[in-house]
Amino acid sequence: MPNNSKLKFSSQAVFLIFYIFSLTTPSEGVGVDEKLDVSPGPSLKLSAYSQVGYTRWEPDKKGFRISQARVILKGDILKNIDYKLQIDATQSPVLLDAKIGVNLSPYANLSFGQFKVPFSIENLISGSELDTINRSNTVNKLCPARDIGTQGRDIGATINGKYSILEYTLGVFNGSGKNKKDTNDQLDIAGRLALTPFRSLSIGLSHYDGRYNPDPGLLIEKNNRTGFDIIFLPGRFSLKGEYIVASYEQVDRYGWYLQGGYYLIPKTLEAIVKHDYYD
Repeated sequence: MPNNSKLKFSSQAVFLIFYIFSLTTPSEGVGVDEKLDVSPGPSLKLSAYSQVGYTRWEPDKKGFRISQARVILKGDILKNIDYKLQIDATQSPVLLDAKIGVNLSPYANLSFGQFKVPFSIENLISGSELDTINRSNTVNKLCPARDIGTQGRDIGATINGKYSILEYTLGVFNGSGKNKKDTNDQLDIAGRLALTPFRSLSIGLSHYDGRYNPDPGLLIEKNNRTGFDIIFLPGRFSLKGEYIVASYEQVDRYGWYLQGGYYLIPKTLEAIVKHDYYD
C-alpha cells in the first residue's frame, strides 16, 4: 500500500499525462448550460525553463545547484475550459500544478485542482519572473503552503474575477500542501483583494484562515495570517513591499520587505535593492 501522505509521481507518469492531454479531442457537450460556450478550443502550449546558480557561503563550502527545472503544459480543453500542468524535476514529488479552469465571465471564474494559494503578490509571481533571485524570507516563512515547504501550492478550489479596478479571489484548500490529502476535517479559507486605482499603482490585501496538523491524530493548531502588499511603478522607477503577520497556536510571527528598482536600460537592465525583515 502506498503512503497517502507522501504520494510519488514518476517523471514517466507525468509525461504520460502530458501526452494524454495533447491527444484529447473535445466531445460534444450534453446537458450543458446554454450560456457556457463549449465549442472546441484546441490550443496547446508547452514551455520549460531552468535556473542554475553558484553559491559560496564559506571558504570551503561552495558549488553549483539547480534550483528549478520546470516543464509547463497549458491550453484549452474547450473554449471556456482550460488546464495547466507543471512539474519540477528538482522536487519530489515532481508535480507542482494540476489545474482546471472554467471561465464563466470576467466577474466569476472557477479553478479546481492543485495550484498556488491566493496569498501575497510575491508568492503568486512565477519564479521565472521574479525581480530577485530568491523570494523574501517573509514570504517563504509566512506565506501559506510555503512555510511547510510546498512552494505555495495546495489542493482546493477558487472563484476569482475582476470588476473595474477591483480584482478578487476566494478559495478553500486542504491546508496540507501539495500532493497531500487533508489531515483533518476542516478546510482552510483563503482570500485576496487587489485594487488598481491607477495603472502604476496596485494595492493588495490577503487573508488566510486555517487549521494545521502535519499528521492525522495530532493536535489541530490554529494557522491564520494576514498580508498587505503594494506595487508602485512610476516610469523607470519601481517600489514594492509587503507586510505579513501570522498567528499560530503558541506564537505570533511577522515580517516585511521593501524593494526599490530603477531601469538603467528600459525593460532590459534593472538595478534592484531590497531589505527583508523576519521575526
